[in-house]
Amino acid sequence: MSERIDALPSQPAPRWPVLGHERVTSTLTRALHAGQVHHAYLFAGPAGIGRTTLAYAFASALLCEAPLAERPCGHCRACERVARRVHPDVTRIALDAEPDDIKLISIDRIREFRASLSLRPLEGAWRVAIIDDAERLSRDAADALLKTLEEPPPYAVLLLIAEDTHALPETIRSRCQIFHLTPLPAHVIQEALSARGVSRERAKRIATLVRGRIAEAFRLVEDETALAGYEQRVGEVVAAMSEPLAAVGFARRLTEQYRRGKRAAVRKMLLLAAELWRDAVWLAADQAAPIVHEEARAALQALARRRGLAGTVAALEATLQSMADLEANVQARLALDALAVVWTEQSG
Repeated sequence: MSERIDALPSQPAPRWPVLGHERVTSTLTRALHAGQVHHAYLFAGPAGIGRTTLAYAFASALLCEAPLAERPCGHCRACERVARRVHPDVTRIALDAEPDDIKLISIDRIREFRASLSLRPLEGAWRVAIIDDAERLSRDAADALLKTLEEPPPYAVLLLIAEDTHALPETIRSRCQIFHLTPLPAHVIQEALSARGVSRERAKRIATLVRGRIAEAFRLVEDETALAGYEQRVGEVVAAMSEPLAAVGFARRLTEQYRRGKRAAVRKMLLLAAELWRDAVWLAADQAAPIVHEEARAALQALARRRGLAGTVAALEATLQSMADLEANVQARLALDALAVVWTEQSG
């Protein structure tokens, strides 16, 4: 039976190279010190909040050459090799590129993984397998993985990573200890960016935009074009929210992207639209309300005044409904055309 571990009161493990998630690292540290390491863990939560970083940090703690009380030390040969992703006793399985809905982890990948896991560790006491995008296992791959979870080698630790535990079969969930990870607080991200030399104003802005996703924050800092591209997408969505013709064009472009298999990109744009409509709802209730997308405040204030509270709420609900419809495999054109109809009401 799976054990769900959200948060247990304890002292944090300050040496772990992980931002946030202190109670999780403390729980894993206690298990390591007590010699009660489970054979399988599931780290569940939104992408970009440090799930994979946490998995590699745990791998370091397991393989670290320092005394137990000092693990992971971060500077021994094992920790350095884990950090560089070259330790021979750590294997990672993931989709080769940004996942879309037509890509799954195949049974062949899991068969190769099972074969490698049957070999005893080369250097450390454990063989650690990190399975990213675990919710994207094909049915046959999931069945093959289940065999390993049912009868794992005594030296094996499997670390599964997924956005939603319910996207995995119950037979797999029930054999894992589950950690439900949450987005990082904005102040933690802001402090991390400031420590990298980012100005206070820019760090605060990025920390607000990324909604707890530290990986996205680092990407926006390191890639000068990424923030500009994000702002361009915001402008495109705000235009579609405000002008009937732009709304129709927006729906058609997303429909075509969806038809071509770029479903993750469509979901990302709809999520951005939902965030902007949520800002508009707040502004419809109070023009001085704090919002996430401050750079679009003037346009959203005008939109909120024009549509009113009921109109902005209706548009937000239509956006969320279109996302749900696409998840339920409703024809993309129907789902997105319905969204455009509601968006164009009172938008001209």
